[in-house]
Amino acid sequence: MQLCSTGLLAFLVILPHFCWSQYAAPPGDQIWEVEGEIGLVTTMLQDKGLVDILDESRSRKIIRVGLKNSIDVKFILLQHKLTYKILVKDLASYLKEKDGKTIKTRSITCTDLSCPQPLSDAYMTLDQIEWYLKELNISHSSRVNVTSIGKSIEGRDIWLVHIRPLKCRVDGAVWIEAGIHAREWIAPAVILQLIPKLLEDCSRIGYLDIFIVPMANPDGYLYSWTTNRLWRKNRRINNNTSQVGCDGVDLNRNWDYKFGLFASSNPCSETFHGASGFSEPETKALSDAMIAVSRDYNLLMVMAFHSYGQFILHPWGWSTEEAPDTPMMISRATLWANATKKRYGTVYKVTSTTVGLYAASGATDDWAKAVLQVKYSYTVELRDEGTEGFVLSPNQIVPSSEEVWDGMKILLTAVGPGDYIYL
Repeated sequence: MQLCSTGLLAFLVILPHFCWSQYAAPPGDQIWEVEGEIGLVTTMLQDKGLVDILDESRSRKIIRVGLKNSIDVKFILLQHKLTYKILVKDLASYLKEKDGKTIKTRSITCTDLSCPQPLSDAYMTLDQIEWYLKELNISHSSRVNVTSIGKSIEGRDIWLVHIRPLKCRVDGAVWIEAGIHAREWIAPAVILQLIPKLLEDCSRIGYLDIFIVPMANPDGYLYSWTTNRLWRKNRRINNNTSQVGCDGVDLNRNWDYKFGLFASSNPCSETFHGASGFSEPETKALSDAMIAVSRDYNLLMVMAFHSYGQFILHPWGWSTEEAPDTPMMISRATLWANATKKRYGTVYKVTSTTVGLYAASGATDDWAKAVLQVKYSYTVELRDEGTEGFVLSPNQIVPSSEEVWDGMKILLTAVGPGDYIYL
């Protein structure tokens, strides 16, 4: 596979592997690489709504810069004696040029009339996800119940899949969330692949109630298909700003625990936390459903799936202080990471959000740990480590799902009341 000459941001060069006509970006958007003693400069630029940081894990930063912000960004970088190079001159033109060059033969089809399995060689549209969940609810009615837990800001359903225990004895419940950040397509794709595996498994996992939200941000996901492939937030119209591109709230900064502490108050920022904790119907619906599960079941674990970077993160995101049950969370996460590595050698790093990535408040895992007092609370950052980044090729769906399932089989049997380990 041919990469760009810089060896950086190869994920943009690999876009010919996609065949969607919906790949788009605002005209004039560019991708830059910033080098030097960066410190918090790019974070400050993102808080101001001037850039979108695409790579948080390296000393050099890869950022997306809109046409209207490019002069301001250049000036601020110059002030801080930082250099940059343009990796992609016009993202919209680049995506349009590369669009549709790969013709795929689907081994599985998914239509409104028949969608028996999640697609394994392509990312599913929002419609296809709903078609699959509808058929799942019918074909596995003895164990599966698919219900809407609420509506998004634009009125779309947020679906919850409840897989009931196979056994008579019930050890507890697990909550799995994906798709809260719109552009992280691999997360819902992997979780959808896990559903049939969970239904087929006859081990101790059958003693658990599994609750899955495969698409927590349906509006943003649809927008990332039709208008802006790298869209992150929901689709709230922020009436307090007249600037183009300043709509949306980062739903993973909107949970009402340590709200606003490490997030942006600027609506133009990719990490805008919203007007208040749970101001968004998506996070309100998710939190209400989680409270109900915690009340009615023994909620043992919460896992929020994202991309990218290959981390399994535990609280806190708002502090370097040790969260309750940290040794146990690390122990079980290490089991998951070790199992995930065996098949393809993929390395997942076990750490807290603040230590491993950056300080961030108002996230799912911190809220679940602090408010619901869930013993095991994690955020998983899936493949890869930056080669393709947010536009991970569809051929990564299957291997990503397989290795995650290897980890889940171990983890789901290790978090029960008896701390039983299935090997």
